[in-house]
Amino acid sequence: MSFLRYSQVGILFVLVAAFVGLGTPMLVAASKDADAKKATEDLKKSKDAKVKIAALVRLGELGQIQYSYAQPAIPDMLKALEDKDAGVRAAAAKAVGQAGSEDPDTVASLVKLLKADKEESVKIAAAEGLGLLGARAKDAVNDLRAAAKDADKKSKLSKVVGASIKSINGTKK
Repeated sequence: MSFLRYSQVGILFVLVAAFVGLGTPMLVAASKDADAKKATEDLKKSKDAKVKIAALVRLGELGQIQYSYAQPAIPDMLKALEDKDAGVRAAAAKAVGQAGSEDPDTVASLVKLLKADKEESVKIAAAEGLGLLGARAKDAVNDLRAAAKDADKKSKLSKVVGASIKSINGTKK
């Protein structure tokens, strides 16, 4: 009789463990989806640069995990590339690269920042974003080389551009 009781407890334990094990990934996915929706809303509606930057950072992180989390926010992320605040532009440039934006305007928008933005931090983030896009940013390699030529060889921009070119071309050091 005691063996039967232990068997029932064991079976119950296995069933609970299986339920929890199967339920956890679904809960995590739902949590990340809700997190992405909140970040997208913050990006769309907030006028505060710090809130926008935090939303862009989160969307970039979530996009690295799974593109579908950030995909609905890509148009707003691209719009943020034109924000008046340099911090927002820089965060947006890196975030669209992290998310792996598949929008056809992404590379051209990042190249525009790389070439024309007055802020060094934005140019660096644009170069990072292009590097994070990998082979999808192949058309930007010549623009990256031009940016490296224009920059001081010891500058952070020059180093980031070099790393981005390697990432785009699929080469290591």
